Amino acid sequence: MQKKSKEKKLRPKFCNKNRLIYFIPFLLFLSILVLGAAEKAIPGEIYAPPSSSVAASQQTAGINATLSPENEYTAKLFGVIPTKSVKSSIPTDLSLVPCGDVFGVKFFTKGVVITDISEVETEDGIISPAGKAGLKKGDVILSLDGKEVNTSEDTTKAISSSGGKELVAEFVRDGKNYKAKLLPVKASADNGYKAGMWVRDSTAGIGTITYYDPDDGSFAGLGHGIYDGETQLLLPLLRGAVVDISLNDIIKGRNGHPGELKGEFGEEKVGSLFGNTACGVYGALAKEPKTISQKLPCALKGELQKGKATILSNVDGLGVKEYDIEIVKIYSGNEETKNFVIEVTDSELLEKTGGIVRGMSGSPIIQDGKLVGAVTHVMVNDPTRGYGIFIQNMLAESEKIK
Repeated sequence: MQKKSKEKKLRPKFCNKNRLIYFIPFLLFLSILVLGAAEKAIPGEIYAPPSSSVAASQQTAGINATLSPENEYTAKLFGVIPTKSVKSSIPTDLSLVPCGDVFGVKFFTKGVVITDISEVETEDGIISPAGKAGLKKGDVILSLDGKEVNTSEDTTKAISSSGGKELVAEFVRDGKNYKAKLLPVKASADNGYKAGMWVRDSTAGIGTITYYDPDDGSFAGLGHGIYDGETQLLLPLLRGAVVDISLNDIIKGRNGHPGELKGEFGEEKVGSLFGNTACGVYGALAKEPKTISQKLPCALKGELQKGKATILSNVDGLGVKEYDIEIVKIYSGNEETKNFVIEVTDSELLEKTGGIVRGMSGSPIIQDGKLVGAVTHVMVNDPTRGYGIFIQNMLAESEKIK
């Protein structure tokens, strides 16, 4: 009896069965906390510099992320515990020609954009057929009774020839397709059939070419999409023509009043658009654009630094010039086009334009011998400052529309 008593005293306290009941759940809870912290510490998107090797790694707060040949990162806590797999798009070792020359674009929409809903005066009173059908400002009508409508003329013809018969309108709203029953009514003013809506089918404007790829003639510009001015809708592209622009005036920017490059459209078509996205317009050119730069490597997001940089731009019609700027802030969020803030410091450009003006959107930004991004927007209350987009964002979007 004495021997058994001694053995009991020598047994460690944590081996007590009652204590284990509480200790095991505590360990599980602690493990969940650690793995949860690791999950948050792993970035949702991992960037690695271009490399000829299919293997790369990133160390972040004790987390090891190894890239597989399928471009998937498997992250492990302390190199042991698998915690998360992250798909990563690794840019190729790409070099492009930064441009900076202006271009004109004549843009035709796929479908017609409703810019306003109105009312029609009839013998039976004032009626809004489009409103009754549930159509709204910003909707894009693709067809009426199964026939495509890509111009305002197409739309007017389909409605006026309906004879008051109900039309099935196929339209897009917030990226989704819908159908509505539209019943045109006879207007008292001219006895013609109306639907009570205003539509837009085209637009035109001036922008700047960001980069050009001499290998296939492709280009990108603007650094943001072409939107409808009234509805703020990203316009769906049916076709677009790129034409030369002859600049003839500069409206200088001032606080509260953004400036603008003014010019005349040329008659000759020099290229075509094949994509309009939130990150810019994309197309092909029939001839090489004017530039003062040779091919430069494209930078990744993480390579951009606060400090001195330059932009290439043609603001006076006398050719592309390089101007000094400062990158003053870099955002870490997932905004598509406003990724960092720039400030114009070049006295010549400030004298000419007052800073950033409309028409300069797309001007390539160069830092440390690399193409890092493009000018996108001016700050209305301070034209010396504006926003830039990462060139990586523009390249990623171009891959989606090829």
